[in-house]
Amino acid sequence: MSQPGLDSDSVFGSVLDNLNQQRYSAAMMKLTLLSNGHSKDINYLRLLAQTQKALADYTGLIKTLHCIAAQTNQSVDYIEHMLALYLQGRLNEALDVGLLLQEMDLSGRQEQVLSHCLIKIYLEFCDYEGVQEVIVRHHNFEQDDFMLFAKGLVDLAGGKKNEALAYFRKAVALNGENDQAWISLSLLHEEMGDHELALANLSRAFDANPNNATGLKLLTKWHRRDATQAKPVDVCQTNKVIRQVRHYLAQYEFDEEISLCYMQLLKDTADMSSLRFEAEKLVLHNPKNPEYMNMKKKLEQGMNSL
Repeated sequence: MSQPGLDSDSVFGSVLDNLNQQRYSAAMMKLTLLSNGHSKDINYLRLLAQTQKALADYTGLIKTLHCIAAQTNQSVDYIEHMLALYLQGRLNEALDVGLLLQEMDLSGRQEQVLSHCLIKIYLEFCDYEGVQEVIVRHHNFEQDDFMLFAKGLVDLAGGKKNEALAYFRKAVALNGENDQAWISLSLLHEEMGDHELALANLSRAFDANPNNATGLKLLTKWHRRDATQAKPVDVCQTNKVIRQVRHYLAQYEFDEEISLCYMQLLKDTADMSSLRFEAEKLVLHNPKNPEYMNMKKKLEQGMNSL
């Protein structure tokens, strides 16, 4: 609630000081004092958005960004709103803002950000026609590795594997840090029967991003398949894969799919102690999942089948 006699400029300055000092809760308390009388003040709203982002209040942030964009009608503010919606998984709303942005005058950089976000949204929906429409509309980004990657996905969805392969290769040639394109190359080479090249491409993906979740799932799947065919099993390679998965889980502790991959590896190495611990984590994270509860009971009974 706004208090009479408050000097808003002074409060805004104090809020900026708090933000610079990373005292985000203090900044929010001061902004709350001005909330009623300044709810349409653009300077207030921008400070509020900064503070909400710092406090990870994404629900509040999205509301504030909506108010800012509606008031300024500026493309830069609509883009911020769209990206916040996308990052929070509110894809339909992000798409609506993106389609609105397509009718606005944008800078080259803004057009690139918009096209990338729209493509990511359409890919989430597996809407390759939508992806193709964005590519055609934003055709001026021919030397954009993400757009080349997207073209490859469209061709792959249409069964044009060789064309897709060419686009993925162009994408990584332009940007060797495009881990998604490396993963796509890896999958294609595996499908075409070249497992060694698939593994080499997978390694390049991890060079670019050691925490690529899709890559870790592929690595685990292929390693376990290869290990069953190898006599004797390469224990050093198994431990290397385990270390890589552990590194991921140290940062993303509650990724259920990767946890299950990790547990399969632990089962292969008969590391029952770590296996029980990982099962306990899954149950704590998702106690209503009957599969995890059953898994935990089996392990407590000394059974190592998952």
